[in-house]
Amino acid sequence: MRDGVKLHTLIHLPKDTTAKYPAVIDRSPYGYGDMEWLTDLFIPFGFAAVGQDLRGTELSEGNFTMWQSDKDDSQDLGDWIVQQEWSNGQIFTIGASADGIASMQTPVNNPEWLGAQYIMWAPADMYDILFPVGTYKQETTEDWLFGLDMPNPDVVYDNIKTVYENEAHTEYWEGIAGTPEKYGNVRGANGFWAGWYDLFIVGNIEAFDGYNTMSDPSVRYTSMITIDPLGHCLDGADFFTEDVVKGRTLLPLAQMFEVYGIRPQKRSNIKNITFYVMSSNDDAGKSAGQFWTTMESWPAPAMTDFFLHSDGSASTAAPSETAASTSYTVDPSDPILTVGGNNLPPDIGGSIPCGPMDQSEQDARDDVLVFETTPQEETLFITGPLFATLFVSSDAVDTDFMVKVSDLYPTGEAILIQDSAVRMRWREGTLSPVYMTKGEVYEVTLSLWNTSWAVAPGHALRISIQSSNNPRFSVNPQNGLLLNDPAYPGENITSTNTLYHSAEYPSRISLPVVQKEQLPVVHLLKELEETYPYLTQEMADKFIDGFVGRMKK
Repeated sequence: MRDGVKLHTLIHLPKDTTAKYPAVIDRSPYGYGDMEWLTDLFIPFGFAAVGQDLRGTELSEGNFTMWQSDKDDSQDLGDWIVQQEWSNGQIFTIGASADGIASMQTPVNNPEWLGAQYIMWAPADMYDILFPVGTYKQETTEDWLFGLDMPNPDVVYDNIKTVYENEAHTEYWEGIAGTPEKYGNVRGANGFWAGWYDLFIVGNIEAFDGYNTMSDPSVRYTSMITIDPLGHCLDGADFFTEDVVKGRTLLPLAQMFEVYGIRPQKRSNIKNITFYVMSSNDDAGKSAGQFWTTMESWPAPAMTDFFLHSDGSASTAAPSETAASTSYTVDPSDPILTVGGNNLPPDIGGSIPCGPMDQSEQDARDDVLVFETTPQEETLFITGPLFATLFVSSDAVDTDFMVKVSDLYPTGEAILIQDSAVRMRWREGTLSPVYMTKGEVYEVTLSLWNTSWAVAPGHALRISIQSSNNPRFSVNPQNGLLLNDPAYPGENITSTNTLYHSAEYPSRISLPVVQKEQLPVVHLLKELEETYPYLTQEMADKFIDGFVGRMKK
């Protein structure tokens, strides 16, 4: 590299060493002692396959910098490749998860040789993933860092210290964020693979939108994305039974081949945006949802407010009471346990179970406020971004508020659809914390990320409000200490938190309601067989088993 650091790199070439080839690069922190999956996919189609260990991981020298050095390291690798006799000057990138984050740094320096990119399960912006409205995903972050093989193990602690020092949305995070300047340097075809229950879903969609709408005009509005239910959340596969497993592997592989110009086909019924419409796993849900849909642009939702009421109901009618609120006690020593959601699970390098899991036991606690709609008479289709607007107060200087949206079955199960959180000291997005004053009512807005879900007839929606969700989010001791304070976490402070739901303070969630006609059903497997007849399930299995197996390691 330009600073003299050597990065471990493997290169596999087709048998004809006299020809010139385009290269496909995957740069990864998971190790490239074996790159059979990359070679087997691309060598038969006339590509050179290049795998590189990221700086400071596995067999590479230097220190891991949480992707801050990847814009330069990827450029140096590409500049070297195009000077080789076997290179035809074209370089494509591929990457899943951490590899995908590294891949998205490649356009920053605007290298002339950069062509197509295919990015899987990776976000455009790391801060909003690790600190949604300031609420730290400690276990996911630190377990992942400790799971990497670094030549210098002390670098793990350096990285964690850096995260603590940048608890606010500082300039540090801009080095690995999606920006118009970065997207403007994209001149090659590109595609994305995401998952509704993936821990990176909101950033994955942000990356697609940036590449699709802010790239060079020559490729603008040509990006492709596939969103299955799962992403990293392999644990959730058994919940969705209708065409998921085959659809989620064959379609991304087909799109990837199209992005790289491998045996291009004319698509008829598979558009640039393809996703799975989820639903409950009972007969009603399988009739209402659990199907694939495809379109050229996102469906335009009617953002619909569901207001929270004193009687525990949630409806589109705004509250009329002049004074209405509900209080509960928050004890940081007794946090509410995480059950499912957009987490990195144990079977793929994490430690927190993920996916559509039942929240009813947690919802029965005294420190959880529950609001429910009436059962649906007709299917309610929700597709797009979800938001919550809360009016809250606390007698602590700092606290958290979490919002969960669940599908409430007639049989009592409450299956989590989506959730998120706000750490109140960071509610204003400032570089310094803004603490709370006892008795003051604050309005806060949370992004609950994105979903596509069909609420079946007979099912209702449940909205749960709480102030912990551990280990998905770190427990807030509620004493105001910052992560990098030597005294952190300090003494736990028990608080009384209050949610307001009156005419003056109308707490609510906003859901992206769409019509069934906006979600045309596509029989994906049939379309794939007709459009991409050369694809086989064996190829798809090798594709996903290759990169997933490396992450599991």
